[in-house]
Amino acid sequence: MLRFGIVTNIDELKACARVQFNDSDGMVSYWLSVLQAKTYRDKFYILPDIGEQVVCLMDKNIEEGVILGSIYSGIDECPVISKDKVNLKFQDGAEFEYDRKEHVLNLLCETINIQSIINHTGLLLNSAGVVSEGEVIDHKGSMQLIRNIYNGHTHNETDSVTQNPNQQQ
Repeated sequence: MLRFGIVTNIDELKACARVQFNDSDGMVSYWLSVLQAKTYRDKFYILPDIGEQVVCLMDKNIEEGVILGSIYSGIDECPVISKDKVNLKFQDGAEFEYDRKEHVLNLLCETINIQSIINHTGLLLNSAGVVSEGEVIDHKGSMQLIRNIYNGHTHNETDSVTQNPNQQQ
C-alpha cells in the first residue's frame, strides 16, 4: 500500500531512512531503503532530506517497505514549470538544467573539477579569462615558445643592435 510521510532519520551508509506517518498517530517506520536508479555496476546515490515528504510502498502491516521518492507540495514548490526541462537544484544555489526544446545545458556551480580529457568542437565563449597551471598550446605553437621568442629578440637598426626587452613576458 502507498503511504505518505515525513523523513525523520537518515542512514547515509545504507541509503535508508525512517519515515513518520501522520495518518497513523505519528508512527515512525523501521529503516526503509531509498529506491535508487542503479546499484550494481553503475551506481546512483541520492537521499531525501530530514523533514522531506516522501511516498512509500509498504506491506499490509506497515512493517517493511521502500521509499519510492519525494513529492512536491504546497510547502515545497517545483523549481521549474516545463515539460521540456530536467532540473536539479541544490540548497547552496548550485544548479544543473537541460532544456531539450532549446538544446541548452546550464550548469551553475562555484567550482567544477574535471579530471578528464575534454574534446571541444565549436566556439568557446569566456567572459572571466583563462588561467592555466600547465602549458597553453594551439595549432601553431605554445605560449612558452612565444615568450622565448619575445624575450630573446633584438632589433637591427643601422649598424647597431638594440638591447633585449626590458620587460620579460
